Amino acid sequence: MEVVGSVGLSSGFFAFVSLLLLRPFAMRLRLLDLPDHRKEHTGAVPLIGGLSAFIGLFAAWMISMPLAGGYGIYLLASLLLVVLGTVDDACDLPPQFRLWSQVALGALLTYGSGISLVHFGDLFGLGVIELSWLGPLVTIAAVIGATNAFNMMDGIDGLAGTMSLVVLFSLSLLFLLGPGNLSELVLAFAIAIALLPYLAANLRIPPFRKRIFMGDAGSMFIGFSIVWLLVKGTQPEAQAFRPVTALWLIALPLMDIVAIMVRRARKGQSVMKPDREHLHHIFMRAGFTDRQALVAITAVASLLALIGLAGEYFLVPEWVMFTLFVGVFAAYDWALSHAWRLLVLFRSRVRT
Repeated sequence: MEVVGSVGLSSGFFAFVSLLLLRPFAMRLRLLDLPDHRKEHTGAVPLIGGLSAFIGLFAAWMISMPLAGGYGIYLLASLLLVVLGTVDDACDLPPQFRLWSQVALGALLTYGSGISLVHFGDLFGLGVIELSWLGPLVTIAAVIGATNAFNMMDGIDGLAGTMSLVVLFSLSLLFLLGPGNLSELVLAFAIAIALLPYLAANLRIPPFRKRIFMGDAGSMFIGFSIVWLLVKGTQPEAQAFRPVTALWLIALPLMDIVAIMVRRARKGQSVMKPDREHLHHIFMRAGFTDRQALVAITAVASLLALIGLAGEYFLVPEWVMFTLFVGVFAAYDWALSHAWRLLVLFRSRVRT
């Protein structure tokens, strides 16, 4: 446990220092988020929060942790992804270029490390669903999906950060209780601690007075890292949790991106087209403040993660947990299609 605390504190320290050092260069490098028709903040806000978290993790890991077990490839792929995200923050890359770059980096991580999803578990009560040669392809798809899911959740102050912390601290608990998952535990905990300086700046918690955003570099790095940890946690030789539990840990980002893409497809729109139909946008349109929306969404994400943790701890059959998850997703999709009326009704009852 000493190494967990040491690497975690180091990553937080390096992230804090890099956050202070990067801020003066944000304008020079054009790492700024400017208001437009989809963004309601005022003034140019530096996009260095995620970059500082990656620097904190990278520095702490290189000092204290090994590169074996696929972690060298993970850090290399993460570095390239952060560079891609930083360029995107500065120059606004075309969506297709960004997508294919993510495919390439997902392939580098999967085939370079030799680690991929092996099975889906017993989701239907008929036996374990083995992936065989499909494992690497499914893993690449999962990397792309999670990378963009967390990117799309970065819509109001604190949301991407708190969503990440819910998943990372849940993973830390699972790895702590798992068999021989020290490196995974260190990585999950170190990323979580590296995010704290950014989150404090994003929410303007003292000593930070000016806002900082995570940026595409940060949100993509977080999604990328979380998938890597989820895949590592389901490896047969040192399995810390079952694949169905992973669905519950990332339930809200996953359901949000799938529901959004389905809705866009129904309208005949590109699934990559940005809009203001995400969960946090709906809360804001219903009259919630950004802090109220943040608390409500984080509470729901935490509840879903707790259900997954409880299912893992009590060894609830996988097919039961999966059926329950599908039911929650169906309810979520229905609620989104009636979201405005439901939220207005909720607020009117709270006021009374």
